[in-house]
Amino acid sequence: MHEGHRSRMRAKLEEGAMLYDHEILEILLYNACPRVNTNPLAHALLDRFCSISEILKADVNELISVDGVGKNIAEYLRTVGLCAEQAGNVEGAAVLKTFGDCKHFVSLRLRGKTEEHLELYFMEKSGKVKRIYSYTSSDRNMAEARAEEIIRNISLAKPDGILAAHNHLNGSAQPSANDETFTSQFQLICNMNGVTLYDHIIYADDNYYSFGECGALEKIRAKLSLKNVFKWISNSD
Repeated sequence: MHEGHRSRMRAKLEEGAMLYDHEILEILLYNACPRVNTNPLAHALLDRFCSISEILKADVNELISVDGVGKNIAEYLRTVGLCAEQAGNVEGAAVLKTFGDCKHFVSLRLRGKTEEHLELYFMEKSGKVKRIYSYTSSDRNMAEARAEEIIRNISLAKPDGILAAHNHLNGSAQPSANDETFTSQFQLICNMNGVTLYDHIIYADDNYYSFGECGALEKIRAKLSLKNVFKWISNSD
């Protein structure tokens, strides 16, 4: 019976349905109580602490004072609370507001790599990096990223914009024809998903090439704007 109920609750969570506080807490407790009905425990905790926020702030000894809460559950809830507190601490997050910030971050990420890596930094409007996706391939001189995977990640993370970066192993940061093709294709993906491509930076032995800084990205944007793309499609008929 519990498994059927848990399956229904998990389905609500996955579908993004509205969940009451006791339902959220009940699902959270599944991890600490794999074979117990957590609904009564969720209600008992809310009756004592009044809100999920206060439950996650409570110390272990106070949590244990609630009937049904053992040490393992109390430690689990306190750990979740600490994670939530750290999640609100932006000091550890990278915030890229200037080209200098971007160069420094890219160098930290790509310096010393012995394989070519493509990295996509999903960013909030504030410049905070919220997700990093890194791609390589079986060929150390080439990185591969599947368009459908990028589009799926954009749909899930919903960034304001993306900074792309990759490294060259030959010591030259100058873009190849493949780099220019990728930038154009990636700009089109960003256009179609309502995301801004902030820049594409190539890194090689502390040398940098920026499609944005040199004006190449602006030319690509103008050429591949949705208006121009649809005009080109129309003219091709």
